[in-house]
Amino acid sequence: MINTLEPAGAEVLLRDVTLGLARRGVETAVYLLRSTDSPLERGLAEAGIPLHCSRAGPVGSPQQVVALARHLRAHAYDVVHAHLFPTQLWGALAARLAAPRTPLLTTEHATHNRRRRRLLQAMDRWMYGNYRHVVCVSHAVAAALARWVPAVEPRLRVIPNGIDVGRFAGAERGDPQRLLGVAGPVLMMVARFEPARDQATLLRAMRHLNGAQLVLVGDGSRRAEHQRLAAALGVAERCHFLGTRKDVERLIKLADVYVQSSHWEGFGIAVLEAMASGVPVVASRVPGLVELVDSAGVLVEPGNADHLAQVLNALLRDPERRAELARRGRARADAFRIDGTVDRYHSLYREVCRAPADRRASPD
Repeated sequence: MINTLEPAGAEVLLRDVTLGLARRGVETAVYLLRSTDSPLERGLAEAGIPLHCSRAGPVGSPQQVVALARHLRAHAYDVVHAHLFPTQLWGALAARLAAPRTPLLTTEHATHNRRRRRLLQAMDRWMYGNYRHVVCVSHAVAAALARWVPAVEPRLRVIPNGIDVGRFAGAERGDPQRLLGVAGPVLMMVARFEPARDQATLLRAMRHLNGAQLVLVGDGSRRAEHQRLAAALGVAERCHFLGTRKDVERLIKLADVYVQSSHWEGFGIAVLEAMASGVPVVASRVPGLVELVDSAGVLVEPGNADHLAQVLNALLRDPERRAELARRGRARADAFRIDGTVDRYHSLYREVCRAPADRRASPD
């Protein structure tokens, strides 16, 4: 279960794990609070994965609970797995109404969210208390959630995200001038324009990166705001907003340096994709990215445009350093193959199906 399948880290993970489970003979269906006819939706449908789309109105409507409860009553699922809020909340409520003995799992994707305020802590404590296990995509995510809801700590499991490493490693590098219409060093960031990401600092750094071209891949609620910022900073001609793309593996290969500028991050699938592609990575020094990048990239202080520009200028002048970072990144990415991630989810599902009822989660 997930809010939508608009392309982003959690949604791509759901797609990849679902397809991997299907290859292992697991019968899996995907439930969406809202259909957007996204490429991820279409890809699952083309692969024969059943898609069930709620018609209960907006993602945040409590009517979603009624629709989801009806769905759970009509299908005898062995495991129900929720991703992202508010699906996590509606899923916990619907399962209590319709399938109280069905193992309920969720995956936590970020080290921070806007609910982590004292006023909402009791709601989160109840919500997470309904889940047999909370899978965290990194140790940083697990530590942050344990601090927020200490009672859930015994039920936390860390399963790092994974990607199809071969797809990115084997993609061909095209000609930036022909594919993007740009000439000069290419910097790239692939991320939605949402509060967790900090494209604004990267745009400010562009003022000190003469000759460099910035390619921003992704869409989101703050895209227009960032386009206006680029114009106000006088760098709009060198900043290219491509929106959502289906050829990310080809685009990343065009970059001389991949940049992940973030306020917070649970894991960083796009960073992993860049490392697998053999592109040197510069990332914000925030917990999820520190854990993923390790020594395979350069970490910079979040929100510091001058520091980011200094690091990028130095890298663009040093092809040997870029080649060394690319080598380290490829080696690091090899530890995060999607098959390993799917195997760990499959094992967890089998474990919770075997567990007796008295070991299932009980809300605080």
